[in-house]
Amino acid sequence: MSKTADVKHDIQQLYRQLLKQLGLNARWGQKQMIATVANHFLAIKMDAEGQRKGDNPACIVEAGTGTGKTLAYMVACLPIAQALEKKLVIATATIALQEQIVQKDLPAIKKHGGYDFDFQLAKGRRRYVCVSRLDQALSQNASLDPTQALFEDELALKLDGQQQALYKDMVMQLGASKWDGDRDAWSDPLPEDHWRPITTDHRGCTNRRCSHFNECPFFKARAGLEQADCIVTNHDLVLADLALGGGAILPAPEDTIYIFDEGHHLADKTLKQFTHQQGIRQLNRWYGQTRSGLKKFVKEWQGGGRGAQLSDQVQEHVQSLEQQLISLEQFLDQPAFSPQDGYQQQESYRFPQGVVPTELVQISHDMGLTSARLARDLGALHELMDDVVKGEQNGLAKDQAETYLAAFGLLQQNAEQQLALWQAYAKVDTEGEVPMARWLQHWQTPERVDLEISASPILAANLLQENLWKRCYGALLTSATLTALGRFDQLLTHAGLNPKSAMLAVASPFNFSQSQICVPKEAVEPGPEAVFVENLIKGLEAQLNPDEASLVLFTSRKVMQLVFEGMQDHWQDVILQQGESSKQRLLNQHKQRIDDGEGSVLFGLASFAEGIDLPGDYLTHVVITRLPFTVPDRPVPAALAEWIEKSGGNSFMQLSVPEASVRLVQATGRLLRKEDDKGRITILDKRIVSKRYGQQLLQSLPPYEQKFAPR
Repeated sequence: MSKTADVKHDIQQLYRQLLKQLGLNARWGQKQMIATVANHFLAIKMDAEGQRKGDNPACIVEAGTGTGKTLAYMVACLPIAQALEKKLVIATATIALQEQIVQKDLPAIKKHGGYDFDFQLAKGRRRYVCVSRLDQALSQNASLDPTQALFEDELALKLDGQQQALYKDMVMQLGASKWDGDRDAWSDPLPEDHWRPITTDHRGCTNRRCSHFNECPFFKARAGLEQADCIVTNHDLVLADLALGGGAILPAPEDTIYIFDEGHHLADKTLKQFTHQQGIRQLNRWYGQTRSGLKKFVKEWQGGGRGAQLSDQVQEHVQSLEQQLISLEQFLDQPAFSPQDGYQQQESYRFPQGVVPTELVQISHDMGLTSARLARDLGALHELMDDVVKGEQNGLAKDQAETYLAAFGLLQQNAEQQLALWQAYAKVDTEGEVPMARWLQHWQTPERVDLEISASPILAANLLQENLWKRCYGALLTSATLTALGRFDQLLTHAGLNPKSAMLAVASPFNFSQSQICVPKEAVEPGPEAVFVENLIKGLEAQLNPDEASLVLFTSRKVMQLVFEGMQDHWQDVILQQGESSKQRLLNQHKQRIDDGEGSVLFGLASFAEGIDLPGDYLTHVVITRLPFTVPDRPVPAALAEWIEKSGGNSFMQLSVPEASVRLVQATGRLLRKEDDKGRITILDKRIVSKRYGQQLLQSLPPYEQKFAPR
């Protein structure tokens, strides 16, 4: 047999073995998915160096709830990746799915499939303790974040008693091999202000130069990645690795087959990864802290020469940036950019079509040039400290040099982030080019008072094309909701995927006709808030049953709270409202009430419309209070809608309706989680039947029995 035939045989054998050992029945949709994924990856051509040939690496599979997509893609991809000598990276958008894959799915396949492979969970550096910082924090009784140690006018922040006891306990647990340094494995939740001083990122890490390298939790975990056939991680870590050039944390993209589960999140997460933001006060504070840190370094540095020269240059760059920042503040201090009187939390000003005034372009250009010089010289100081740690240069004790090595790495990273922002503002978008969103954010909260300058791409297509699709050996995007209005067009556009990609939509095996989707006579079109809330209260009190398990989904926290406050006392007694306690605790309370034979009503927002799993009697009624349209009032969606309109399109039909379709499918998908589940979905937004686009939204839903009140 050919190699391809051998791999297909291994896949079939693995699938049969798992069905038999796990007592499962073969599902037609699952078999379709396995065949589509396997045929796609086996059809990819490889050159003599084992690299992909061609420009079509991605396979796209929408697999409805109950398909068994996790088992399907593992059965298809594990043998293929091993046969092609590629790493398999499974990336999810949520921790819950990661845990399911690592703790349940992969162990089951390894145990019952008769298939030998190793797998590992991958996390970023900041999920692990830095032993060097932990040691220094205790030995100096100070919060040893190097930026703080250098920048707080040489005054170390003393540990409180709770921190000191915590850090001592961590050292003991590490020494006794009772803790592996993973934040998520610590016995109790760790407050961010206790965790941040004892962790680091790639710029603050001295790697093999660190005297604690051999006991470093992050590098111990990473060593396991090099041996693993399959790596489970999240979308954010994949994108962070790609932003570092690929292969910095995870395997190189060219040697990787990626599986993006919950793939409908990938484009949005990419935009967040490549968004640039800086606050005016934040920058002023950073400039001052950097100068203070350099003064401290100059006092301690005994090597003269290049170290002293670079220190002088860095301080000159910072001084120039402080002057340029004054010019920027003066320019932005004009009525057009100022918030309205009496704002309480935040207001933003978005530059129409991403076009910023010529004067701001020039200021950004100048600050970009200076930031580039600053990043260059901080990088040179970082290299100098590396030479000291290696013993190739004198001037500081090794432990001092290690601290400065980490600190200058962080400073260089911050300077590069500032540079990216100024470059985004100095760039003038050309005609026909997809513009960037550029905006100002005014913050006035108890936690923060600042003017933040931001820039972001409005489409992830080019970023994913350049950083991922052109480089990876292959990729699978899968989710229960990849199509919008029954088509993959929206995903292809936003994620930059080849229209010739292998695409499959697998219907859910559930019997939807046993459940109803209802639009009752109480349904109304949204109007003024007070009237809308009053109508919702009437509709909910008419449609809810206090003795059953219900989930009521809102698009506004304020409306949710007003509806709760307006409902009668006996209803408030059975309602559990999002925000009252943690999401998991609310779900546990809800389940306990049902187990006790009582009724329970969950009030939730968007995060309750996706990802929560309440099978059987735990949920028999879902209520949609309002169609889940995204109002493009946030800067990036608003800029995208504006660009679509300027290009001659209709942003509502091209953007808002398809996105609402996806969210509506996700929301209604909370009802049926197992094959024998049944119940009803009530939509209290009359537009689902009164508007033309409402019919499109209805047609994109699974085939529930439809029951509508006469119009």
